[in-house]
Amino acid sequence: MPLVIYSLMFGSAAMLGLATYPPIAERIRQYLRRRVDEARVHFDDMFLDFSVRKFQGLHLAAPAVLGLVGWIASGFWVIGLIGVAIGVALPKMLVKYMHKSRRAKFQNQLVDGLLLLSSCLRAGLSMIQGFGVVAEEMPPPISQEFGLLLKELRMGVSLEEGLEHFKVRMPSDDSNLFCTAVLVARETGGDVTAVFVKLVSTLRERKKIKERIKTLTFMAKMQGIVMAMLPVVFCYVVYTMDKNHFTFFLSDPTGRMLLAGVVALEAVGCLLFMRFSRSPL
Repeated sequence: MPLVIYSLMFGSAAMLGLATYPPIAERIRQYLRRRVDEARVHFDDMFLDFSVRKFQGLHLAAPAVLGLVGWIASGFWVIGLIGVAIGVALPKMLVKYMHKSRRAKFQNQLVDGLLLLSSCLRAGLSMIQGFGVVAEEMPPPISQEFGLLLKELRMGVSLEEGLEHFKVRMPSDDSNLFCTAVLVARETGGDVTAVFVKLVSTLRERKKIKERIKTLTFMAKMQGIVMAMLPVVFCYVVYTMDKNHFTFFLSDPTGRMLLAGVVALEAVGCLLFMRFSRSPL
């Protein structure tokens, strides 16, 4: 009798899965299309080749691989589910990390680029010619951005529109200062070279302040990481030594409530550490 019941339950579940498969497949395709469109925009901004099939394969393979590895390595299906969740978010996280790293590299190159542009202006070159020298002499990504700005200007786009596109592609306070200085100097007829010299000095001071703030907040971040990992490591060590220590928390309703409260407080503490140690710049 139980075998018949289990067979009927399995058959019902299988029929339900077959009935709902087309909508699920369509949702998966829509999800992949959205992710592909988002990634294509970021890859175009980074001047990188984009393969739709490879990116879709990464979206499909990452959850399965990480989930399977987590389940086999730990022996717990919960760890496997966490691996699946990480695999779903991994491609988007990688694209964001690449985009963020490229912007950070651009910010580090901007001071050297402005120094080169100032030297070109002192040598008698025009602003457009200076952009061309930066695009030819500097490494990516600043050469790519100035090269694209130069192409837009040669195609008839005004300097104001080109700099506005430049700020959209590389949004930061340093880029805004550069674009504003160029436009103000162009409208007022001031000494652009002197403006760039002061701008470089300002950007260098800003960079020093940012590095100092990162140094001061690094200790708080490390403290938060240690405090967040300490309960997890402690529970793992105790569980491997004697599983009976957690019987009350896993079997008793009061113990489960206490365990849920501990996990919630741990999450709140991690969020507070992240919030307080976040750099304001």
